[in-house]
Amino acid sequence: MAKILIVDDEEMVRRTLHRCLEDMGHETFLAGSLAEGAALASRDVDVIFLDLGLPDGEGQKAIDTFRATSSKPEIIVITGLGDNYGAEEALRRGAWDYIRKPASPLVIRSALTGALEYRAKHKVEQCRSVRLHDSGMIARSPVMQRILRTLSKAAESDANVLILGETGVGKELAARAIHANSVRKDRPFVVVDCSNLSETLLESTLYGHTRGSFTGAVSDRGGLIAEADKATLFLDEVGELPVSLQKNFLRVLQEKRFRPVGAHREYLSDFRLLAATNRNLEAMSNEGLFRKDLLFRLRTLEVHLPPLREREGDLETLAEHFISATCTRYKIPEKRLSRQLLAVFQSYHWPGNIREMRNVIESTIIEAGKDSDIYPKHLPAAVRLSLLANGAKDRGCDGTVPPQKLTEPEPLMMPAYEEYRAMCNRKYFKELLIVSGNDLVKASDISGLSIPSIYRHLGISRLPTPRRNRS
Repeated sequence: MAKILIVDDEEMVRRTLHRCLEDMGHETFLAGSLAEGAALASRDVDVIFLDLGLPDGEGQKAIDTFRATSSKPEIIVITGLGDNYGAEEALRRGAWDYIRKPASPLVIRSALTGALEYRAKHKVEQCRSVRLHDSGMIARSPVMQRILRTLSKAAESDANVLILGETGVGKELAARAIHANSVRKDRPFVVVDCSNLSETLLESTLYGHTRGSFTGAVSDRGGLIAEADKATLFLDEVGELPVSLQKNFLRVLQEKRFRPVGAHREYLSDFRLLAATNRNLEAMSNEGLFRKDLLFRLRTLEVHLPPLREREGDLETLAEHFISATCTRYKIPEKRLSRQLLAVFQSYHWPGNIREMRNVIESTIIEAGKDSDIYPKHLPAAVRLSLLANGAKDRGCDGTVPPQKLTEPEPLMMPAYEEYRAMCNRKYFKELLIVSGNDLVKASDISGLSIPSIYRHLGISRLPTPRRNRS
């Protein structure tokens, strides 16, 4: 018997799942919100059925939190939101399955059986602690614990890894962590910044060149691919790699052979490739700006680093780390982070992510002078102005919350039960027709109702036929 947690704000869905899973002999716990679910998840549940649209937050963002609990349950997303809303993000966060409502008992039971079988076979692996040494990464939040597990698995292999994320999230640091924990850790970590080099210079930098191969080539010079032999090659901002070089580099990546500019022979290099970018390579490939075959090669493994604003639980730790490091570098007594400044940091959007935080804290410490505590008044003017312009989640630029005007609560308006039931029926059958594309046979299969019953619920004798344009 397994312990199953159902987190869904629809009581009917909770009861239906409860009956279905209870018939299978499992113990179930029911929650109508994320807060209730978080409290019940501490009961060492095995599987969580999780809705995405909940009254107190988005379910997909809670996947990492639930997965980080002591029992590390499998997450099965079950949602009524259309067009596979949030499916990519949910699966990327490690959800076991993604199910659209309404779902048949067969689909529910099949997903649960698969999750429990996997859990039984991989329980030891699930409980294994993250072992990523010398990473330099501060990662206590659930989302970053998931990232560390992914980086740890990447370090154990020799596969190509594509690291994605906004500017300043620490993509190079993640790449260095993979290298430092891999079998190549005693060899060089060779960095190529694709955004700072022209096409000609980039080709020469990667492959090397012979004397006289172009103007200014006064001697033979080895390239970084040769330097990365039996080591790790890191292509930073790989989205900036010129299209004309992408085909050639794809061959180098496949064959591990390269030819220096102007040379008449090829050379071998056993390099391991890590790449990073803040650009959407999928969209670029659809526009012909990045080769699809190269993209497939780059992302044997794919890591998405979250922005700082989504790393709840890491912000204070990161701030204190940068304060300590800055004070040590400037050889001054360590300063304290005030409660007001922490509130501002938690409200700020951090468009430049960790890199911006490091620079903001350095500027703040310099501005604070001999003050032992740092406050919002020590922040750079640009940050304070941004807080004022954006409202900083209804906080002032000093971190305080303005008093709220008290108003009398509006009376709760509820329709009569029969009216509410009729309204729900109309909504269900309207969505049923949309999902089935007005195909009554398909609608009947989904709903389990006969076609005459569907007509009766719709209150019509037949479906309208599409209008044709008159010539």
